[in-house]
Amino acid sequence: MKTILTSMIALALCLGTASAQSVGESEVKVALSQNDGTEVLATVGENNVTIGDAALTFSTLPEQMRNQPDETMLEAITEQLISEYALMDKALEAGLEKSREVQARLKAARRATLAEAYITTELAERVNDEALRDGYDKMTRDFPEEEEVRARHILVDEEDDAKAIAKALRGTDEDFAKLAAEKSTGPSGASGGDLGYFKKGDMVAPFAEAAFAMQPGDISDPVKTQFGWHVIKLEDRRTSKPPSFEELEPQLRQQLMQATAQAIIAEVKEESDFKKSEETPPAFLIRREEMYSGTE
Repeated sequence: MKTILTSMIALALCLGTASAQSVGESEVKVALSQNDGTEVLATVGENNVTIGDAALTFSTLPEQMRNQPDETMLEAITEQLISEYALMDKALEAGLEKSREVQARLKAARRATLAEAYITTELAERVNDEALRDGYDKMTRDFPEEEEVRARHILVDEEDDAKAIAKALRGTDEDFAKLAAEKSTGPSGASGGDLGYFKKGDMVAPFAEAAFAMQPGDISDPVKTQFGWHVIKLEDRRTSKPPSFEELEPQLRQQLMQATAQAIIAEVKEESDFKKSEETPPAFLIRREEMYSGTE
């Protein structure tokens, strides 16, 4: 049913190309100071459709349905909530709330909502800045410090061509990056031969040995690898450092949230003193709708 109702909102929105407008922080503060979520958007019989109902409905929508102007979203969701309340009243009139299936679904919704609420509350308390910083320290404590170099290269097929290029670069003010773009047959030629920073083990042995024996500004003699002949220019040397906290924070938060959620579940299960029945009905019955929708 939730899928059907969500599809109805999508149909009302028509998922056009218009995008949500930006609202200033001061405007948001004023609106929040004047509204608490109980404000009525419509009435359906004795039911009030509130802005709180609409906000909760919006929070459940898929991301691709949210990028619409606020007025459009509010109108579509309000119409949807009116439909839901009208359908709910009809269901109550028909006594459907007493059906076995509806009772099972209401019980499942209550169980899932409260379980999620507890985990969300605990996560907000446990996954804090202190925990994230501690996780960062543990992750980076044993970060290996390795020497890295940044180099450019020009790759050609023939040794004589490589020798000529090296000689030209050493004897003139020829721009290495420009010459790499013109002469290099390697994929880095388009970016001036720039290979970025790399560790010794990242490159084939002859190339790495030559590059790590150089100083910034040096131009190498031709170096042969299985790819051809290289002329290398060393740009920089440095010792690698771990990524900053800011770079790792999203990954740390995700990992800590998952690990903490699992820990919370394990703790709660242990405290609940649960016990599985020794004898259970045939497992294939979980596939049978009759198990929750049969008559009383």
